[in-house]
Amino acid sequence: MHPRFVFYSLSRILGILAIAMIPPLLLSYSYHETIHYHFLFPILILGLLSLYSYRYQHSNLDLTIQESILIVVASWILASAFGALPFLFDHILPSYTDAFFETMSGFTATGSTVLPDIDSVPKSVLFWRSETHWLGGMGIVVLAIAIFPSLRHKNTLFSSEAPNPISEERLFPRIAQVALSYWKVYVILTVVEIVLLLPAMGVYDAVTHAFATIAGGGFSTHNASIAYFHSLYVETVVMVFMIIGATSFVLHYQALHGKFLYLKNTAMRLFLLTILVGTLLVTFNLYFFYHGEMTWLTALRKAAFQVVSVVTTTGFATEDFKVWPAFSILVLMVLMFVGGTSASTSGSIKIWRLDIMIKDFRRRYHQILHPNLVEHLYANQRLIPPGTQIKVQGFIISYITIFFLSGLILTLLGNSPGTAFSASAATLGNVGPGIDLVGPFDNFAHFSSLGKWILSLNMLLGRLEIWTVFTLFLPEFWL
Repeated sequence: MHPRFVFYSLSRILGILAIAMIPPLLLSYSYHETIHYHFLFPILILGLLSLYSYRYQHSNLDLTIQESILIVVASWILASAFGALPFLFDHILPSYTDAFFETMSGFTATGSTVLPDIDSVPKSVLFWRSETHWLGGMGIVVLAIAIFPSLRHKNTLFSSEAPNPISEERLFPRIAQVALSYWKVYVILTVVEIVLLLPAMGVYDAVTHAFATIAGGGFSTHNASIAYFHSLYVETVVMVFMIIGATSFVLHYQALHGKFLYLKNTAMRLFLLTILVGTLLVTFNLYFFYHGEMTWLTALRKAAFQVVSVVTTTGFATEDFKVWPAFSILVLMVLMFVGGTSASTSGSIKIWRLDIMIKDFRRRYHQILHPNLVEHLYANQRLIPPGTQIKVQGFIISYITIFFLSGLILTLLGNSPGTAFSASAATLGNVGPGIDLVGPFDNFAHFSSLGKWILSLNMLLGRLEIWTVFTLFLPEFWL
């Protein structure tokens, strides 16, 4: 390895955090909050560290896969470690464990929170909290590659943060152009949502909620989340952009250049079908369960928002769905394992993997009936390479195993099975809320310190799709 270049790369990424803390610092002055040092101290540390690292700049080095993985994993851990500092001053959060949990939840666009009273937190800190969503939604390393020339052409660095960054096709021959195109689309969509939300929310709430929506995060500036606004217009705009954020940015880029290929994409069609079926199932269940108390339109409104919020792994809420009928809760729990398309800001398993798994199961069934049949798998009229389905199955098995193990450990720590396993699913899938004591209007503050560290690890594993993190624990990685 080249330790100096690893240090240089990490300090470049931390330098982005220093710049990102300037807006909340200015907001603290604007709102006359006496907490400026919440951001001045971290900015000073990160700024000096970034400036010092210039002496190690060496843009001609070719990163090995080991160096790329180390940089990516360390970037997310260090970003959460330093990003937690604003939560520690004035005891906004009581411990570093809580602050790290909150920041890891932000950067991984999970949206699980340990804040008991969000409305009482200073606005500048809540803005930073939403900003962590926006930075992490598209990827901290991806942003660094787009900005810093010395990190460009590092293909392994890009692919280590986004294991399946472009499943449909590559936009440009150079990774830096891909990263830059992603962020351009990301910024455009964010601005559009801010403009649409302004009339109903005002500038502050429009910006913070747009950050959380397009990133698939779900942090709100209010305890009641989106329900605070009591607005069908707000719910509709947020719902549309939750779907947009969970849709491949390759498709968005092509649409901005006049090529609307959304419905031609097999994963996208399956994603939309999942939303439709989930919404209809919950709508019917709510209507008949609350017969006489809820109209069809009311049931549809409640069901559509929560289904979209969960399947896109955003986590906003308009209803406390943990008190819904058991069937509706079950549907939402199943949807926590779905996620959006590849090259999007959503988490969980992702629909393209489920699409390949379904096609592989169908092929195996055909082969049982016709032993001599040779059948190839296709997605978007392209042959799926042999062995891809093995990787997909391995990922899904690993995902489910981690879900069960972390849920089991949380149960052993004294939590109810509903709380433990839904918290495991919500954090590993980067969804945010669960059921029981971690419902959409509840928080994760009641977990023990060990429980919070386990859930923080879940968030990181979910965001980096397991293998990138687990590779660090292989002895041969360090040889």
